[in-house]
Amino acid sequence: METWTPADLEKNLEGGRKVFLKLWKKGCGACKLSIPAIERLEADNPDGVVFGQISTDDHPEMLEITETGVLPAFFVFRDKTMVGSQIGFKGLAKLQDIMKALSA
Repeated sequence: METWTPADLEKNLEGGRKVFLKLWKKGCGACKLSIPAIERLEADNPDGVVFGQISTDDHPEMLEITETGVLPAFFVFRDKTMVGSQIGFKGLAKLQDIMKALSA
């Protein structure tokens, strides 16, 4: 998963790509626990989804997207529109569920 800035996110969205975004914070245990699940999603990626992560330590303004401040937070975008999200890491199956919104 690439590390992005908000500008990188905007560039990928403007390019019309399908995007999976993770917001995370250094020292967040659940953020670290989510890494193997995301690696699995990336490996099983028939739809050409672009994966990126933004650190809220470096870009605290991104916390506004979560509306709660709880991390990690996951978002999927299609055609510049958020079509799915999950606040907190709840396992691989739940991440796979939000990925389904990209195929609809």
